[in-house]
Amino acid sequence: MAQLCMRLKIVHDGTERTVTAGPAVLVAFERHWGIGCPKAFVMPLDSKVEHLAWVAHCALHRAAQNGNGPPVKPFDAWLDDLEDVQHADDEEDAPDPLASGSAETP
Repeated sequence: MAQLCMRLKIVHDGTERTVTAGPAVLVAFERHWGIGCPKAFVMPLDSKVEHLAWVAHCALHRAAQNGNGPPVKPFDAWLDDLEDVQHADDEEDAPDPLASGSAETP
């Protein structure tokens, strides 16, 4: 089953924010780019930075429209101040080597 939400950690113009791209954003992505989210974000050969940035921008724009955040510039102007964007879930799912006991201790 396809995942219907994507959590993103965005650093833009010195401010870090975590936002959820819900079904409306992901469907808008698929319609705009003509590619399914699983193929765009899971298969490394098909992944593009522009795709992830577009989803982040769209999610922030929708949040702003709903009163949850400041207004968002048009995509290309917004990109000028984008410093980083990544899947927020990656950090939570990453194994902690100290917790697993697999790390060597001095």
